[in-house]
Amino acid sequence: MKYTRKQRIGIVGCGFISETYISNMMSKFNAVLEPYACADIVPAAAQARAEQFDIKPYPTVDGLISDPMVDILLNLTVPSAHAEISKKALLAGKHSYSEKPIAINIEDAEELLSLAEKNGLCIGAAPDTFLGGGFQTCRKLLDDGVIGSPIYATANMLSCGPELFHPNAEFFYESGAGPLLDMGPYYLTALVFLFGPVHRVSGISKMTTPTRRKNVDGKEFACHVDTFISGVLEFRSGFSANITMSWDMPFPYWQSTLPLIEVFGSQGVMVLPDPNTFCGFSEEPLTKIGDYINVRSGSGAFTDVPVEFGYMDNCRGLGLADMALAIQSGGKPRVNGELSLHVLEIMLGILESSQTGNFYYLRNTCSKPAPLYHDDLLTRD
Repeated sequence: MKYTRKQRIGIVGCGFISETYISNMMSKFNAVLEPYACADIVPAAAQARAEQFDIKPYPTVDGLISDPMVDILLNLTVPSAHAEISKKALLAGKHSYSEKPIAINIEDAEELLSLAEKNGLCIGAAPDTFLGGGFQTCRKLLDDGVIGSPIYATANMLSCGPELFHPNAEFFYESGAGPLLDMGPYYLTALVFLFGPVHRVSGISKMTTPTRRKNVDGKEFACHVDTFISGVLEFRSGFSANITMSWDMPFPYWQSTLPLIEVFGSQGVMVLPDPNTFCGFSEEPLTKIGDYINVRSGSGAFTDVPVEFGYMDNCRGLGLADMALAIQSGGKPRVNGELSLHVLEIMLGILESSQTGNFYYLRNTCSKPAPLYHDDLLTRD
């Protein structure tokens, strides 16, 4: 595909993850993306990031959003601000791509999708890690029937929490975060990519302790979210899965022997890589990673299947690049609003089920994202 022009990106939120996004835009995805300007609620943060990458700083977020040169707004604010900033972008005629989740309640997310459709704009929210070589290889193996018909999966994220290493861990325990809304999108988006949309869910959850303590300075802070969540998912295809998300494992004994994701089929078993990586790279110092997918077919032993496709290293922004191509071609981004809303509703449905004791039936659905393993054009100039 010949690119007519790069999409100019306005970045709102200049914290840690913005450095990764901008760096990748300028190296891996420079054929389709151009980091143009940035803004932050703390103007000094925007100024520092702008100087680092020689892009335009804005003293206010509204000023950046109103700039007619911006094509796509990259929303890297805290979860509670995602809906507000994305809505402003859509009302200003900008496409919107945000960090996860797309919003912290279903009504706001549905409003964003309605606005995007009304104005002919694209919207989506991370994660995009399922587009990496690891899960594209898994998708190809499943599509080829290597383990027969998929029946059931188990997904587990068991950790002692981000306060172990993050200097500003408090926001992970505010509304819109917690282990399910922070880490769940990686696991659930991967499962929807592999097995399609979910029909109903059930769950149990609890706040194990009302306070947490940061390892970096010993400061204690309040916890406002459930920190242990376990859910059961029934997919529209008839496939089933369970998911457990917890930040309650005791340090330093937190590491679990459970697989991150394991899929059982009619003719075999597959152990999948870490969905918080593109397979081969981890931003988190405590994340298990691997360059192989373990497959056992029939009665044989597990064998290591190497990752077959690209985007193995830290490619955050791959979904944004895919959106840029979709805008140009008139197609649908793989990381799109319907997918982001569906994953959000799965998570909130698990939490609601924990409160009511009933199944939660999803009212929103999405299409199974198209694989990327046949299309490796994003980094070509």
